[in-house]
Amino acid sequence: MALTRGRVGRAARVRGPLRALPAAALLASLCALSAPASAQELSPLPPPVTRSLYRSHWFEFLSAFSENDSAGESRALEEMVKAARKVGVHRLSDFSRTAVHLGRRAEKLGQKERAGRAYSAALQLDDANPDAVVARLSFAFRNGRIADGLLLLPDAANAFLAAHEARVAILSCLGVWLALAAAATLIGTILCLALRHFPRVVHDIRETGGRAFGAGSATPLALLVLGLPLLIGFGPLWLALYWGAVAWAYADHGERTVLAAGLLAASLSPTLFAWITHENIQQRSPLFVAAVDLEERREDASAEDGLRQASAVFPEDSEVWFLLGVFAERSGDFERAQAEYGKSIQADPSDYRPILNRGNVHFTEGDFGEAIRDYIEASKRAPRAADVYYNLSLARGEAYDFDGQSTAMGKARELSASLVSHWSNNPTVARVVQVGYSLTSARARIAEWNAQPKSRRLPGHGTAAQPWNALLSVWTLPPFGALLLGLVLARRLDRRGQAAECTRCGRICCHRCRRFGDPVLYCAACARQLLRKENVDIEVQVAEARDMQRRALWRSRAGRLASILLPGSRSFFSERPVAGALTLFFFFFGLAAAFADERLFDPLALPPEGLRLTTVVGGALAVGVWLRANLAARRAPGGA
Repeated sequence: MALTRGRVGRAARVRGPLRALPAAALLASLCALSAPASAQELSPLPPPVTRSLYRSHWFEFLSAFSENDSAGESRALEEMVKAARKVGVHRLSDFSRTAVHLGRRAEKLGQKERAGRAYSAALQLDDANPDAVVARLSFAFRNGRIADGLLLLPDAANAFLAAHEARVAILSCLGVWLALAAAATLIGTILCLALRHFPRVVHDIRETGGRAFGAGSATPLALLVLGLPLLIGFGPLWLALYWGAVAWAYADHGERTVLAAGLLAASLSPTLFAWITHENIQQRSPLFVAAVDLEERREDASAEDGLRQASAVFPEDSEVWFLLGVFAERSGDFERAQAEYGKSIQADPSDYRPILNRGNVHFTEGDFGEAIRDYIEASKRAPRAADVYYNLSLARGEAYDFDGQSTAMGKARELSASLVSHWSNNPTVARVVQVGYSLTSARARIAEWNAQPKSRRLPGHGTAAQPWNALLSVWTLPPFGALLLGLVLARRLDRRGQAAECTRCGRICCHRCRRFGDPVLYCAACARQLLRKENVDIEVQVAEARDMQRRALWRSRAGRLASILLPGSRSFFSERPVAGALTLFFFFFGLAAAFADERLFDPLALPPEGLRLTTVVGGALAVGVWLRANLAARRAPGGA
């Protein structure tokens, strides 16, 4: 049986008994013991690397940084990165954020060269750290290095999107901006259509009220009908939806398309907000933070601290202890890793993952017999897991059981030849395959925890609205209700007729205002002059011309005033509702980006100083759209 190198060391330290042995026997014994050890030298195992190792290099970096020794800084950083790579860590997030802080402090002291080195060190330690990405870019632009900053933009964008929390923050901000812009666009569209069509609405209401209750009741009845939601206790938003339903009945095909799109977008906004809330709450769960750290191979002390807190709340949960074992193993603390895996096995004896990982710890320490026993136990619990048999084949090979190695490798290839090929072509430092922890597993366990009241004691666990349940919320149904009401009103008005604008003079008239047989495109006065060729006094003609000018002037002023608050309203008056809605959307999208910026879902631990990029770009977009719309409204004939 092969002896491990640890036993060789212990045998070499025994002095008393060996003095009694003949020199030849002693030499023969040492030669016999050295054979297995030399065989193991062919596949060296990585030494235990703990956090203290690259922390010691970090202190070397700080010392070199304080002495302005750039060569010493580079050597210390290289050693830190090398030590981290040995345990599978690719992102030293904690140290990267500290380097950003050092750079900011040096920049405030006027030491620009040192600040640049600190920001570069932050990116070297964690190239996907949002703090480091933003700091490096802003430093280049602040110091007039525009070309360097522009060259860094593509890499910075890729690095920024590489971090999960940054991706969630960006998508959350985009969702909020889209929802706010869609809601504001809907209200703006309704107001523009009301300004365009409400003279016809008021005419129909006054005609109906005057015939039913007398001429004196026409105006009060119009006010009552148009302000009905306020009179029964509803708020301004309900009034806007009600006006949208009324405007739908008088709108043309293009305007109805834009209005329907706005109402549908408003009805889906609560679902979007529920998804954003759910994602941003869930990603703060200790399980989710741990899964992200393992997936991105990031070293962040907050992940393990959160798991410790979770182990106090859910001591019976096997996944918490399993994750603690994974983090302990990654940091090189094998004794603690075995203890955590043991607790995970006690919490759920049917789970093969902690048994497999515990076998990996034994394999790393050179205790191949214990590793084989753990792998065999894991295979009993998961007979269809290819990674168990792959690791078993490696352990049997180290124990010189080549027949067992061949059998285990054949079983692994039978279960998944593609995975075995991938593991063989991309070996890890320890060579054995470790069971990871996916985001899907974290989401499933978070849902189980949220069903228990004690989960509220942990961050990231709460009663967040489920996205699909939000489809039936009180905020989702009103836009659908307004759409249905508009359809009903439109069908009723199509049957009884509705008021229209005269194509010649712009006067509002309905079928009751015309004589029988007059075309619907003209009012009674225009039909009398143009079609029936009746003689009209010159005073009447002058008065009608003045009325036409007054109505044209009102339309011009209304279009310009509306464009000040609602850029794009000119397009609604000129029968281009799609262009008007798009102008409104981009204007409100810019305002949303400027005021509701990424502070709502900020992935940065160290917020940038001064104005944020989204504030500047969003404000510039809103101002540009506003100027273009108002200049176009002033150049348009008649202001329409």
